[in-house]
Amino acid sequence: MCVLDENSPLALYYQLKRILEDKIVSGTWHVGEQIPTENELCELYGVSRITVREALSELEREGYITRKRGRGTFVSIPRIEQNLMGIYSFTEEFRKRGLTPRSEVLEFVRLLPERSVQEVLGIGEGEAVYYLKRLRFADDTLMAIESTYLPCSLFPELSQERLMEAPLYDVLRRDYDLVLTSAQETFGAVLIQPPDSSMFGVKPGAPGLELERYSYRGSACVEYTIGMIRGDKFRFTVKLQ
Repeated sequence: MCVLDENSPLALYYQLKRILEDKIVSGTWHVGEQIPTENELCELYGVSRITVREALSELEREGYITRKRGRGTFVSIPRIEQNLMGIYSFTEEFRKRGLTPRSEVLEFVRLLPERSVQEVLGIGEGEAVYYLKRLRFADDTLMAIESTYLPCSLFPELSQERLMEAPLYDVLRRDYDLVLTSAQETFGAVLIQPPDSSMFGVKPGAPGLELERYSYRGSACVEYTIGMIRGDKFRFTVKLQ
């Protein structure tokens, strides 16, 4: 067990926070596992209750733990660091981090889109698209809500059943021999409001990221997606040269 150093320039609560964070990141404490109580942490590390509470507050603010009144404190899914230097899949990124991905298809319909969607996808008036609304989970925690538009002419006989069997990009690659060559994404900081907040299980006004994605094969846009992402579970990075 790590020992706190009272002579360190780092505050005791910060030292304790780093120790507990390491237990979560290293997998010593698993997602969903209940961690020791405040009293137990005080005894284990020889610190005051105020120090423990400050450390736990920092961990909760950064999304590492969830405190449930009357039940205790539990390990949450750590914030996902996503690099934006290339095309990525939420499904694959979750798997890389040892999380179990799952998508729930809320809606799948064929419709005539608004003019703005027609222009984005480069289709004519009267041409139909598939509208797909999905909930994206990691270890049963809802991470994102996405609405996607796909030209029907490019993906004949696409079905909801098929999309429930495999991730979207896998279906496009296997069934239609379509591989994305580039994508453009835009993110904006927002406050999550109902009904999204209730779906995420957060209070109205919780931080979120509004997503808009254009995916291309060559110069043609073949997928247009808008979505909402939990701001406390994601941090996106880009390398500048």
